[in-house]
Amino acid sequence: MSYLVLARKCRPTRFSEVVGQSHVTQTLANAIRMDRVAHGFLFSGVRGVGKTSLARILAKSLNCTDGPTDNPCGVCESCKTIADGTAVDVIEIDGASNNSVEDIRELRETVPYRPIIGRFKIYVIDEVHMLSVSAFNALLKTLEEPPPHVKFIFATTEPHKIPNTILSRIQRYDFRRISASAIIGRIKEILEEEGIHAEDAALAIVGREADGSMRDALSILDQVLAAGEKHITAEYVAQLLGVVGRQTYFELSRSLIEHTPARCLEIVQEIDRQGFDIPTFSKGLLEHLRNLVVAAVCGDDIDFLELPKEELAKLRQQAKATTNDSLHRIFKHVSQAHEEIARSSFPKILLEATLARVADLGDLVPAQEIVQRLESLARQLPATAPGGSPSQGPEKKNFNNPVAEVNRPSAGERGTAAASTDFAAPSAPSAHSRVSAPPSYGGPPSFDGMPKSTAPSAPPLTGWGMSNANPHSGPGEASASEATAPGAPLCKREWESMLAQLALKLPAKSSLLERANFSDKSTTSRIIIQFDKTDAFTAGQVQDRGMMADLERFFGEFFKQPVALQVEMCDLGNQSTLAQQRLKNQEALRKMEDAAKNHPVIRGFESALGGKISKVRLNK
Repeated sequence: MSYLVLARKCRPTRFSEVVGQSHVTQTLANAIRMDRVAHGFLFSGVRGVGKTSLARILAKSLNCTDGPTDNPCGVCESCKTIADGTAVDVIEIDGASNNSVEDIRELRETVPYRPIIGRFKIYVIDEVHMLSVSAFNALLKTLEEPPPHVKFIFATTEPHKIPNTILSRIQRYDFRRISASAIIGRIKEILEEEGIHAEDAALAIVGREADGSMRDALSILDQVLAAGEKHITAEYVAQLLGVVGRQTYFELSRSLIEHTPARCLEIVQEIDRQGFDIPTFSKGLLEHLRNLVVAAVCGDDIDFLELPKEELAKLRQQAKATTNDSLHRIFKHVSQAHEEIARSSFPKILLEATLARVADLGDLVPAQEIVQRLESLARQLPATAPGGSPSQGPEKKNFNNPVAEVNRPSAGERGTAAASTDFAAPSAPSAHSRVSAPPSYGGPPSFDGMPKSTAPSAPPLTGWGMSNANPHSGPGEASASEATAPGAPLCKREWESMLAQLALKLPAKSSLLERANFSDKSTTSRIIIQFDKTDAFTAGQVQDRGMMADLERFFGEFFKQPVALQVEMCDLGNQSTLAQQRLKNQEALRKMEDAAKNHPVIRGFESALGGKISKVRLNK
């Protein structure tokens, strides 16, 4: 006698034997008991969850010698032939190969004939969504008003492809994916009947690979039992099915938590050497990290993960070895990379780069710990007076709002932790105020608590809209108050306003004039532009005929009168141009940043937290 696979041998024969579909079996059993059985049913769900099996059980319940009953005997002629698939009154049709309108016409011709043995003639159409539109239309009238001795049972994995005209004429039952715990429980019963012992971890692998399908689980179990082992281990099942063992995921997550990128790369190399699919491995790693996050968040209440007790204990232990924030960050990076890994032509390279980056990240320091360290540092450092000398007594500080966010570097100084420090002006001056109020001339702020020589005052920033002129107005749109008489002396405010508007219209030409000054002899009708004798190249560019014509036209529109330009070379001496003023202000800002980084409070902050200030942002 040929071998009968477990998927057929262990097929359920009663409603009570169907696993994971109690919402369907209970409803159908009650309908049979109350004699409220409909003429048409649709069983929808993923593969291997019991649709066809339940259709046969329903057929046996209706045609059993003791029936209709919700508990068929299984020994009468009708029950036996239905179980074997040879019953003349139960017609099973494959909708994928019998999907034409001619096939449905032949079915309709047999509907009027009464059953030969049982009470009902039952038509079971599997993969009914494969029927053509014409076939569905041909079935409508028969399905709406069938003879009293006819029942229709449809099964499909894609109910959305079935026309609404069909769905409205039958009862629909959606089958759920079977939980891993239910699958494992059923497998244990089968193994006990076969006299075979298996580790819980091995059964967990089978349940996980089945992906909610009991038929897939029994097929996998058949493959495992074919090896002839009387004791099934998790390592053997993982090797047989070609899946990565759970211990590998635990070791990789531990390497990420302990910041050992070299070990992460070794694990990936070993996975690739054994021929495992990298995207599938990445998906398994993501599921494992999800379990770790759940263990960290939920604590001991993680039994709903449906994992063996030994694996749950390992998850709890590993989750306690780090902070919740670190686990969230690891999961975020891996989940973002998984989508790229699944689509990439080089998944191994992307996975290695992702794991190396995540393992090389430093530990996150909780905000509360930063506050506590700042308060401790404030008590240890003496207060500093504005002049640079210590004050008579320590001054109380308020560090309720931390001003720095620090990533503590990992072991070996693998990278520089980023820290962002904001310096804002306090409401009232104090010996330890972080930043003074902005100077009245609009220059960069000064840093209190350090010698004045380290905070040089910057000259006023002029030009570029600093005058009263509207920077958005074009040439020739000056207000009446700015109108000047022909030959009137040119003032500094007019020069700056003129260059600001020139920068909006002709920025390249404006940048050249910013390197020059205007002569005291300049008027609104004759402007003498003076360049330093060391800047002959820029002066030569301005003296170009086309450049002079453009500038004279612009200045003429600005002053609403003809303007003549003249370029001179001279020694500007102490006279500073707009370009020089901008450079001086930038240098002052740079010195301010250096002074902030070297301030005793900030240096102590770096020492206490083990970080480095990489960026200083000055609030003006």
